[in-house]
Amino acid sequence: MSQTTEHWINTTVGRYKILEAIGSGGMARVYRAWDTNLERPVAIKILHEHLTNDTFKERFEREAKLVATLNHPNIVQIYDFDSIEIDGQPVYYMVMAYIPGPTLADILAQAVEEEHVLPHEQILSIMMDVTAALSYAHERGMVHRDVKPSNILFDENGRAVLTDFGIARLVAGSNLTQEGVTIGTPAYMSPEQATGGIIDARSDIYSLGIILYEMLSGQPPFP
Repeated sequence: MSQTTEHWINTTVGRYKILEAIGSGGMARVYRAWDTNLERPVAIKILHEHLTNDTFKERFEREAKLVATLNHPNIVQIYDFDSIEIDGQPVYYMVMAYIPGPTLADILAQAVEEEHVLPHEQILSIMMDVTAALSYAHERGMVHRDVKPSNILFDENGRAVLTDFGIARLVAGSNLTQEGVTIGTPAYMSPEQATGGIIDARSDIYSLGIILYEMLSGQPPFP
């Protein structure tokens, strides 16, 4: 079974009616949907069909369970995780809080277009929010591994919320990501991540430093 992004629009997965596509990544597509039971908007992440082998299914399920244990105002909240069968094939999905605001990538792109940099007060607010999220996750042994502007969203109150722990793992106890395998976004990768080395919380701090540089100057240090 091979489904396009548009295939899911106006269909129902479990109790969630899918309304529109809002993003896509290496592991899954993300849609805005409607929870027909609780009558509220949600975001639903559907695993790419070509990744439905045991390793990736385990990784997807692990993502949902790990992030669901995090309860922090600056980390996206996980509501549900399940799988259904369509045409004899399993479909895995995860349901998260829907955050309507723009991403930091959108805000930075607009600033470049308008030829200005972000105000220092706004940068300070964003950094306080994201460092609070990372500190909370790191204290619980979780490394994000892909901190970048497109994974930082803003809610209706302007609060920064860190999303997409899709390639996160517990620092101890996971064998899904092995040494020598590089995962992440090149412009924001730490040197050890880019070379497939061992990664810990310091790699996230490096990526956040790249974002801080970009917010202050208008471009990342190593484009």
